[in-house]
Amino acid sequence: MKFASSMLLGMLYYATIIYFAWRWAWDFTLTILIFPHLESIVFFGAISYLWHAFLNEVDTDDEYVNSMTILKGHDNIFNEDFHVAHHNNSMHWTEYPVHYEKNIDEFRKRQATIFQDTEQGMLLYWLFSQKFDLMADHWVDLENKLNHEEKKALILKRLRTTLKA
Repeated sequence: MKFASSMLLGMLYYATIIYFAWRWAWDFTLTILIFPHLESIVFFGAISYLWHAFLNEVDTDDEYVNSMTILKGHDNIFNEDFHVAHHNNSMHWTEYPVHYEKNIDEFRKRQATIFQDTEQGMLLYWLFSQKFDLMADHWVDLENKLNHEEKKALILKRLRTTLKA
């Protein structure tokens, strides 16, 4: 309740600022306060969806499958590309790559959701544009057993599981 009350108070504070700013200059308020706020909500929602778009149909809580990892990412800020570590353990962001290396066998065993040589914006574009062949081209199979079509089928299976959940 304390957190919810704090959030509600913050929202009321923000709405009050918007109200008075709108009365002062509606065009300023729209372009400087409202539009960026809405844009950040949409962007953050899309990126959050991407990070967790894939599910293991047998175990939907499998963090290695439902928290995507990106190797050789193009914009790995604060090691966010090692997203499993963010959910898996409580550690500093500088330790995420070490966590990946120490747990590589677990990633392999669970056939973790891993892409390489890409970044979140591109993956989001491929996902929303249904460019699953491009996603399969960047999929990392740690056991080197899957061909392109099997990678694509696995991607689609995990996405369908997300839609069912």
